[in-house]
Formats: sequence, structure tokens, C-alpha cells
Amino acid sequence: VYLVERIVDCLADELGMDPAELRMKNLLRPEQFPYTTPTGWEYDSGDYPRAMQLALDMAGYDELRREQAEKRERGELMGIGISFFTEGVGAGPRKQMDILGLGMADGCELRVHPTGKAQIRLSVQTQGQGHETTFAQIVTHELGIPPEDVEVFHGDTDNTPFGLGTYGSRSTPVSGAAAAVVAQRVREKAKIVAATALECSVDDLEWELGRWHVKGDPDNGKTIQELALLAHSHLELPEGVEGHLDAQAVYNPPNLTYPFGCYICVVDIDPGTGHVTVRRFIAVDDCGPRINPMIVEGQIHGGLVDGIGMALMEVIAFDEDGTCLGCSYMDYLLPTPMEVPTFELGETVTPSPHHPLGCKGVGESA
Repeated sequence: VYLVERIVDCLADELGMDPAELRMKNLLRPEQFPYTTPTGWEYDSGDYPRAMQLALDMAGYDELRREQAEKRERGELMGIGISFFTEGVGAGPRKQMDILGLGMADGCELRVHPTGKAQIRLSVQTQGQGHETTFAQIVTHELGIPPEDVEVFHGDTDNTPFGLGTYGSRSTPVSGAAAAVVAQRVREKAKIVAATALECSVDDLEWELGRWHVKGDPDNGKTIQELALLAHSHLELPEGVEGHLDAQAVYNPPNLTYPFGCYICVVDIDPGTGHVTVRRFIAVDDCGPRINPMIVEGQIHGGLVDGIGMALMEVIAFDEDGTCLGCSYMDYLLPTPMEVPTFELGETVTPSPHHPLGCKGVGESA
């Protein structure tokens, strides 16, 4: 991304064109999706111009350029950096990706106990992304069970289905999809239990979040919690249908997902010392629908702080004897709230057409 953005900036300078204008001119248009790249990857969906225009509007881009020109005349240094990125995440389709011959499909298991409380077992481990919240919300979205009644078990080869782990922003694009699929399977099993209990055909039932009811008669229905109890009871289910509300799924993603975004950073530079102050940072991300907006924003905040640290502060240096000069956090500088601005976040939502929830992943974008 850095290489591409640097080339674009150099080209804009050579052409005498504003860097934002050059980027906007060359962005893929919504009607070009799905877009096959020259290297053979298929970008799933996107509205790139809308995301970039939102970032420019949030920044007040034209006014920033005027301010920059005025400061240059006075000998003051002010920088405006723009980056537009597309990321390929959610590794990945078995036909294209494996590790030592193991395909990257992820397993998931969901059980709804007779109490109506659920347990979901994942094949990914949490690294602080809030899986406990996100995956419980996926079950809630599909079944209507309150998130506080959903217990999440993280990836553990002794106790959970097999998968290839947490990296590459793949938790929601792959394991999240597996969680949605397995919850949908439980919902369909609950439909059979409901039809038996209500003495009707499965075709005569209609789903509303948290319950199946007879079409045209919304009062005649059963909640998912009631159906969980019935699935464990003496109720005579159709031949071939076992009791209990549980299911397993293995999700083989048909494609990567492609989150994207436009970031604008405004810095002031002391011409005497070279000290850089990050004055503003505008970040517009499109990761598809956001299961939990607060968790998404937290991951973006963390990535932005990390990026500022990489760019301006964090370096491993050695003296002529090979002694590391950054041997404590007094020497190896990490960004704190004193060095970063209040981030200005925006979003657009372009669902992935092949993901059950349309989600694209966001953990690494910032």
C-alpha cells in the first residue's frame, strides 16, 4: 500500500494534479464489481468513490489545501497525506489457500440447551478483538437468543472444531460465517420441532426473530427457548430427526473478502527540529455490515495508533558495539494519548455478496 500510494503521489506531482483528484480519477467504479484484477483475484464489492468523497468532506479537504498554501508562503510546514487501500482478507478458499496441505475452512458447533441458553464453539482464538461479544451477537442475530445467554468457547483443539486460527482479519469473514451458518441450521431444526409441536406443516410456519409461528396467526407459535426444551422432551419428532437443538458447520469461503477505505492525515512539522505533530486523522472504512460498531472502532483506533508509532517513533537501533539502544520503554518510544489526535472515523457499508452476513473484516486495515 505504501509503495502504491507513494507512486501515486509522485505521479500527481509530475502531472501537476491534486493527489486526491488523481486517486478519484483512477478508482474502480461500483458497476465494475465483481472486479477481476490482473493477478487473478476477484474483488467482491465496493463503492470506492463514495468512501473517498466522504473522507474528503469530513476533512474539509479544499480548505486544508488553502491553509497549506498559505503556511508555505510563511515558511511553515504542513503535510496532508492521503491513502486509499483495498485489503484482501479472510484466508481463504481451499482451492487457492492451504497451510501444509490443510485447507483454511473453519469449523463451528452450536448447542442450545433445554434451558434456552446456548454454547458456541469456535475454531479461532481471541487476541483482544472481542470475540465473546461479536460471536454471541451473531447467534442473537440468527436465533434471537439474548447475547448474555450465549457462551462463547474460543478455539481449542481439545474441545472445539478444527480450524486454522486467527490472523489475516479472518475471524469474522470465515469463523463468523461458520457461526451464522450453524445458527441457521439450528433454526431450521427448530422449525421441524415447532411444526411437530404446533401440529402443522413446516411450510405453514414463519420466522420472526426468536420464534416460529403459524403463518397468518402470529399468536400461535413457539419461542426458540420453548423449542429447545421441546427438542429434549418426549415430543415425537418425525422419523430421522434426532432430538436436541444443535448443529455443526464447516465453512469453506468461496472467496476472500475485500475491505477498503480512505485515510487522510494532517501533520504540522517544526522546520527547525523536524518534530512532527499529528494534528488530524480522518479514517473512512468499509468492512461491510458492522456486527458491533464499538468493537470495530476500537480495532481501528488501535491500528491507527500503531501506525503512527511505526511511522514516527518505534525504531530498534544499535550502537557501534552492537548494543541495543532501545532496551526499555524509556528509550523505545511507544505512542500514548499525548502523541495521537482524536481520530475522526467515518464508514460506508458495501456488503460482501458471498458472506452470509456480508461482513468483510477490519482488524488489520488501520
